Amino acid sequence: MICCQPNGLRLTIVLLATIFLSACAVPLGVSENAPLDVTGSQAYLLNPSDKVKVSVYGEETLVGELPIDERGMIVVPMIGEVRAAGLSKAELQEAVTEAFISKGYLSNPLVTVDIVTGRPFFIIGEVNKPGRYEYEPELDAFKAVAIAGGYTPRAARNRILIDRGFGEDKFRMNARENTPILPGDSITVRERIF
Repeated sequence: MICCQPNGLRLTIVLLATIFLSACAVPLGVSENAPLDVTGSQAYLLNPSDKVKVSVYGEETLVGELPIDERGMIVVPMIGEVRAAGLSKAELQEAVTEAFISKGYLSNPLVTVDIVTGRPFFIIGEVNKPGRYEYEPELDAFKAVAIAGGYTPRAARNRILIDRGFGEDKFRMNARENTPILPGDSITVRERIF
């Protein structure tokens, strides 16, 4: 037998070590699981290049789709520039409401803010068409995989990672197919080991 000979034993150990180490090349999971609902603490923060729709109830002339410029500002009719980047929808809604009140244009405005277009999401790994895709409302990991052409035969369907946030605030989470996806998320569908 080859494995009983000194060189054969070394070869067997090298092969087993190679197989073991190649399995380690798969991105590791993390201890934190992605939330299955997006609460205020995980709310999407607006960024330059997003577009928002600002509406004021009963004021038809104050409705508009407003792009967030590279400085992070939107220009609202009557009140001018309002910082939007880094704020959630609710925070921008409050900022616009306060601006109307402080400038004396409206005493009790009912302002709503909706995201018209957000950052794209990215998907890599074991999907048929990895890449950059436009964000859609109500998107979860399963729908994102479908947009990217579905799983490859090597995909580990229960081993999905999501990178969320920016710079130092970026973090990685384990995800399931029903995990909500936010604009700007990067999704990695990992490969089955065996």
